[in-house]
Amino acid sequence: MLFSRWMELGRNYFYERFFLFLLVIILLVMGIVFGSLSVNSLADSQRQELTQYLKLFLQGFRQDPTAVVSDPVYAREAIAGHLKTILFLVVLGVSVIGVPLILLMIFTRGYILGFTIAFLTRQLAGRGIVFTAAAVLPHQFLIIPALIVLSVANIDFAGALIRSRAGKKPIQLSTEAVRCLGINFGALILLTIAGLIEGLLTPILIRWIAGL
Repeated sequence: MLFSRWMELGRNYFYERFFLFLLVIILLVMGIVFGSLSVNSLADSQRQELTQYLKLFLQGFRQDPTAVVSDPVYAREAIAGHLKTILFLVVLGVSVIGVPLILLMIFTRGYILGFTIAFLTRQLAGRGIVFTAAAVLPHQFLIIPALIVLSVANIDFAGALIRSRAGKKPIQLSTEAVRCLGINFGALILLTIAGLIEGLLTPILIRWIAGL
C-alpha cells in the first residue's frame, strides 16, 4: 500500500514536470553524443597518450594478482564525491542564478560518459565493450537517474523561489523545500549504492578484464 502510494507520487511528480525532465534528459543525451563524437577529433598524439595511460592502468592490475583491489576506502571516496555533488546542486538551486550551471553539469557528465565509452570501445575493441559493460555502466545505471532527478528537483525549487518572490501565485516554500530535500535524500541513497559498487565491485571487475 505504501509502495503504491510512493509510486503514484513519483508518477505525478514526473508528469507535472515532464518538460523539465525532458530538457535535462536531452542535455544529457546531447552530452553523450558530443562526447562520443569528440573521440574522432583527438590528435594522434593525444590518442596514443590516452591509450598508453589505459594500458599502464590495466597492467597495474595484472602485475600483482594477490594485491587487494577492493577496499572500503575507495567506496568512501566515491560516496564522498557523490555527497559533494548533491550539496553543490542544492547550493546552485537555492541560489537560483546557479540553474544554468546545473544544466551545464548534466551536459558535462554526459560528455564525459560518452567520451569514455567511445574511447574504450574504439581503442580496445571487444575488450573495450566488456570493460564498459562491467566497469563503467553498473554504477552509472544508478548515477545517471539520480543526477537527472537531482537536477530537476533543484531547478524546480529554484523556480518555486522565483515564483514566491514575484508574488503572482502563493507558494508554500516550506512544502517545496521539504519535497526537494526528500528527493535529494532519496538520490543520496541511490548514489551511496553506486559508490559501494564503484569502490568495492568495479575494481574486482577491472582486474578480471585486465587478465583477459
